[in-house]
Amino acid sequence: MVEIYRIKDLTKRIMRFTMYQIIMIMIFAGVIHARVNYAQGVLNKGVVVRIENVTLKKALDKLEKEANVKFVYSSSQINLNQPVSINSSKETLGNVLEVLLKPIGIKFVVQDERFIILSKINVIKTSTLKFPDNSNETNLSSQDVAAREDITGVVTSAETGEALIGVSITARGTPFGTITDENGKFRIMAKRGYVLVFTYVGFESMILTVGAASDLKIALKPSLKALEEVVVIGYGTTTKKVSTGSVSSITAAEISKQPVANVLAALPGRIAGTMVAQNNGLPGSAVQIQIRGQGSLSSGTIPLYVIDGVPFTNFNGGSPANDNLNAFGTSGANGGVSPFGMINPADIERIDILKDADATSIYGSRGSNGVVLITTKKGKSGKTKLDINASTGITELNRFIPVMNLDQYLNLRNQAFKNDGVTPTVANAPDLLVWDKTKSTDWQKMFLGGTGHVSDIQATLSGGDAYTRFLFNSSYRKESTVFPGENSDRRISGRLNLDHNSRDKRFNASFAVSYSNANSDIPQTDISTVYNLPPNLPLYDASGKMFWANGFTNPLSSLLRRYLAVTTNMITNATFKYTVIPGLNLKSNFGYTTTDLDQKVITPASALNPASNPISSSVFADNKAKNYIIEPTADYTVQMGKGKINGLIGASWQHNTSEGFYVTGSNYSNEALQNTLSAAGTIIVNYNNIVEYKYNAIFGRLNYDWDNKYIINATFRRDGSSRFGPNNRYGNFGAIGASWIFSEEPFAKDKLRFLSFGKLRGSFGTTGNDQISNYIYLPLYSSSTTYLGNATTNPVSLPNADIQWETTKKLEFALELGFLEDRVLLTANYYRNRSSNQIGSLALPTQTGYNSILANLPALIQNSGLELELNTTNIKRGDLKWTTTFNITLPKNELVDFPGLDKTFSSGSYVIGQPLVFYKLYHYLGVDAKTGQAKYEDLDKDGVITSNDRYIADIGTPFFGGLGNTISYKNFQLDFFFQFNHRFGVTNVLNSRPGILSNQNTSFLEVWQKEGDQTNVPAATAVAGTPIYNSYNQYSQSDAVYGDASYLKFRSAGISYFVPQKLAKALGMTNCRVYVQGQNLFTWSKNKYILDTETTVQGGPPGLGTGTISQVLPPLRTIMFGINCSF
Repeated sequence: MVEIYRIKDLTKRIMRFTMYQIIMIMIFAGVIHARVNYAQGVLNKGVVVRIENVTLKKALDKLEKEANVKFVYSSSQINLNQPVSINSSKETLGNVLEVLLKPIGIKFVVQDERFIILSKINVIKTSTLKFPDNSNETNLSSQDVAAREDITGVVTSAETGEALIGVSITARGTPFGTITDENGKFRIMAKRGYVLVFTYVGFESMILTVGAASDLKIALKPSLKALEEVVVIGYGTTTKKVSTGSVSSITAAEISKQPVANVLAALPGRIAGTMVAQNNGLPGSAVQIQIRGQGSLSSGTIPLYVIDGVPFTNFNGGSPANDNLNAFGTSGANGGVSPFGMINPADIERIDILKDADATSIYGSRGSNGVVLITTKKGKSGKTKLDINASTGITELNRFIPVMNLDQYLNLRNQAFKNDGVTPTVANAPDLLVWDKTKSTDWQKMFLGGTGHVSDIQATLSGGDAYTRFLFNSSYRKESTVFPGENSDRRISGRLNLDHNSRDKRFNASFAVSYSNANSDIPQTDISTVYNLPPNLPLYDASGKMFWANGFTNPLSSLLRRYLAVTTNMITNATFKYTVIPGLNLKSNFGYTTTDLDQKVITPASALNPASNPISSSVFADNKAKNYIIEPTADYTVQMGKGKINGLIGASWQHNTSEGFYVTGSNYSNEALQNTLSAAGTIIVNYNNIVEYKYNAIFGRLNYDWDNKYIINATFRRDGSSRFGPNNRYGNFGAIGASWIFSEEPFAKDKLRFLSFGKLRGSFGTTGNDQISNYIYLPLYSSSTTYLGNATTNPVSLPNADIQWETTKKLEFALELGFLEDRVLLTANYYRNRSSNQIGSLALPTQTGYNSILANLPALIQNSGLELELNTTNIKRGDLKWTTTFNITLPKNELVDFPGLDKTFSSGSYVIGQPLVFYKLYHYLGVDAKTGQAKYEDLDKDGVITSNDRYIADIGTPFFGGLGNTISYKNFQLDFFFQFNHRFGVTNVLNSRPGILSNQNTSFLEVWQKEGDQTNVPAATAVAGTPIYNSYNQYSQSDAVYGDASYLKFRSAGISYFVPQKLAKALGMTNCRVYVQGQNLFTWSKNKYILDTETTVQGGPPGLGTGTISQVLPPLRTIMFGINCSF
C-alpha cells in the first residue's frame, strides 16, 4: 500500500483558486460590456485618399489597402471601368463610400470586420438585351425577359455547413449575376435550362442547370490545394502555407483506406520523422510511436496525445500509447489492452503530428517527445444523412519460417551425438529412442496457420442547419486470430457530437462524448515459438491425455491458460466560445475521461504438468482512472495595414486519479468457477493503491504575419507538476519560429518563375519531459510481512526532493518548395534535439540501505536528422487522376556526453559517442575446418574469448519512410502504399544450438559434418560441456546472426468502385461505394528465418535502425470486403 506523506496547505490552495476565479470573472464581466457594432467599427476607420479620374476598380483596390478591408462584388453587376474621383484628408470610411458609391447607384453592406459587400441599387431594365456571341440566345425582347423568374437559394460550405458570404453566381452566357449576402442567400433572374456558375475563393466551383426548383440549396466543397489545407496546432489552427512549425498530418480519407482496429496502426511509414511499430499481431495489441528518436535514458519517450483538446492519459496520468493499460503488470499474449484500440478509427477526422519546438513548446513539459493531436468528426449542415459501412474479412500470417522436416531433423540429431562422442539415451534423446519417428507435426500450420475472422459495422447519423449540427456514430467490431480455439476481441462504441452557434455567430458551443466497451479473450502467452518444437513430439500420451514427459510444456496447455479483459472508456469534452468584439474570442474547454480496466488471468490445474501437483489459480486486477481538465483561453487578432497580429493567452488545470487492486485466488475446487474470486480456497491481496497526479500551466502565443510573406511566432508556457518536489515543481518553456515566403518577393516572381511556392522557416526552443513515476520526491513505503502478529512496513525508495525536469532544446531549419502550380510539393527538414538533465538511477553505497536513488544525471542526448516529404499530382486530366506521396527520414541518435557515467548503473549500457541502443558483438571468423568449432576474433590477444573481445558494431545509416499512390478513373479508385525501413538487427534466430532437442530453421542444414568441410555453420551438438557445444556460447551474440535487418512492406492496398449516382438514387441511396482493402499484405526481407523483422520486443521502443527482434506473432495480413452507403 503506497502512502502519501505530504498534505498541501489547503488555505493557500483555496486562496489561489479563488484568485483565479476573480480574475476570470473580471475578464468576462469587462468584455461582456464591450459590445461594439461590427459595421460601425469598420466604417469609422479614418482614411486618407486622393483619387482623380481613375476607374472604380482602382479606387476600390486603393481603399482596400488603406482601410484593410475586402470588397466583395459581382463584376457582371457593377461596371468597374467607370471613372470616379474623390479627395479625403481624414474622413471615415463610411463617409467616403457614401460619396463614392451612392451617386453611381451602388449600395454596400458590412459583414464581419473586413468584408464589404457591394451591389447595384437599380434593377435591370426590360428593354431588349444583347447576349455574348457564345450564347445560344442572341436577342431577347422584353417579353423573353419577362418569362424569367427569380431563382433564390442559399450557398453553404459542404464541410462545415456555414453560410458563405460573397459567392459569385452568374448565368452562363447572360449578363445576369449576383453575389450571396451575409446569410449566404442569393436571388437571380433565370429560367429553366439556364446554367448557373458558382465561384468562391478557396472552394471548388460548381455548375448547375436550372430545373423546376426555384429555391436552391448549394454546398460548395473546399478546394483541395495542399498549401491551403488547414492543420491543427496547439490551441488553434493554421494553414500549411503560413505555418512556422513542423506539422505532419493524416486525414480521415487516408485512415479509411486501411482496415485497422487501432487508428495508430494507420500511421506506419506515412509520417516523416515518426517511427511506428505494432507490438504484435494479436487483436487489441498496442502500437508504439516514437517521434524524432529516443531523447531520454529512463523516462518515457511517448508523445503527448490530445483528443479534441483533452489529453489522453494512462492510469498514472501519463501518455498511454506504449502503456497497454496493464493493471500491475497483468497482461495477455497481446501485451495488454491498447487504449487506442478502444477508439473507433471511423470517428477520426484527422491526426496532426507536432514535431519541432515551434509546434510543441506550447505544451511545455509534455512536448519533448512530440504531440499527437487527434480531431474527431463533427456534424455538418444539411439534410439528415444516414451512413452505413459494413465490412467482413479474414486475417492470416503472411509468411512462415522454413524449418527442417522430420528426416532432416533426425539426421541432425544423430550427427550431433556423433560429433559430441556421446551415446543417446532415453533421457536426452526421446525423439530418437521413444517417440514415433514416422509421424510428424507441422507446428506452425497447426498453431499459427489458422484463419482469423473480422466483422465491422458502422452507422453514422448526421445533419443539422446553419445553427445546430449533430453527428452520432455507433460501431461494432469483432476480430479473432490465427491461434486454434475461440480467441477474440470485441468492441462496441458510440460517439455523439453536438455543435451550435448563435444567429450572429458570436457564440459557439460544442459538446462531444464517446463511450466504448472492449472484451478480450485470448491466451496468456504468445505461442509463436512453436516452430522450434521437435516435429515428432507427441501431443497426447497413450491414455489420450496431454503429453508432459521429458520437460516439455505441451503447446495445447498454452491455449487453456486464458487472459480475459473488459475495458470501458468514456471521453467527454465541452467547448464554449464567445466573440466579444471583432477579433477578440474567449474560449473554455472542459474535458473529462474515465477508464475502467478489469483483467483476469486464469490458470487451471489441467493446463499444468500433473507431475508438479498443480493447483488452479486466478489473478484478478482492476484499475479505475479519472481525469479532468479545464483550459480557458483568450485570443485576439488585429489587422494593421499589411500586417496581422494574433495573440493567445490561456491556462490549464488537470487532475488525474487512479486506484486499483491486484488479488490472487487459488485452490479452486472446480475450474469452472475460476472466473469468481469468492470461489477460491485461498485469497491473497497482492497490491492495492491510489495514485494522484496534478498539473497546471499558463501559456501564451504571439504571431505576426506581414502580408502573408514574413511570419514570426513566439510561444511560452510555465508548467507545474505534482511529480516534482516543492523546490522544482515549476518550469518555463518557450520557442520562437519564423518563416519567409520568398516566392512572394518580386525577385522570385521575376527570376524563379519555375517556382509556384517557396518558403524558408526555422525554429528554436525548449520543451520538457515529466514522464516519471509519481511521488519520487517523497519517501515511499509498502506493507510487508507481520512481526509478532503486528503489520509492518518497509521502505521502497529513497526520496529526492531536488529532482528536476528533463529538458530538450530543439532546433530546426526547413525549405518548402512548390513547382508546376503546386502539383509538385517538396519539404526538406533538418532537426537537432538535445536532451539534458536526464533522470536516472545513481548508485549508492550499500551501507545506506538502498542500492540507488533517482537523480538528475549530466547526460546529453542528441537526436538529429533529415526529413524529406514529396507530394505530386502526376496526372489530372478528365476522369483520370494520379497522385503520389513519398517521405524518407535519416535519423541519428547519439549519447554526446555523460560525465560520471562509471558511477551509475548505466555504465555497462551506454557508450559516449554511440546511440543509446547499440550492439557489442563478437566478430565471427567462421568454422574451424578440422574440428567444426566456431571461431571468433581475439581482439585483446590474450588467447581467450571473453566479453572484452566484443566490438561495437557499425549499424550503418538507418533510414525509413513510405511511398503511396492513389489512382482514380471515373468510378474506380486504386490506393496502395509501401513502407520501408533500413535497419540493423537480428538476421537469424538460433534456438540455442543446432542438434539439441529442438527443431531449427533450414539455414542450419549447412552444418559442418566432417573434417575438411568448408561451411559457415559450426557442427551440430547435443550435449552441454562438450567443446563444440561451448564454441556456440558467443554465437548468438556475434555478427554471425546480426546484420542488415531491413525490410520493405506492402503495407496497404485497396480498390473502390463508386456506384453511379443515378443507380444509387434508384436504389434509394445518395451514395454507395463497394471496396476491397488489404493490410500487411507482403514483406520483402533478407531475413527469411524471422517471422517479421518489423516486430519489436514487447514493450520496447520501435527500432530506429536498432532494436532486438522477438519472435512474437507479427501483424497479420488482413483482407476486407465492404460496402459503404449513404441515405
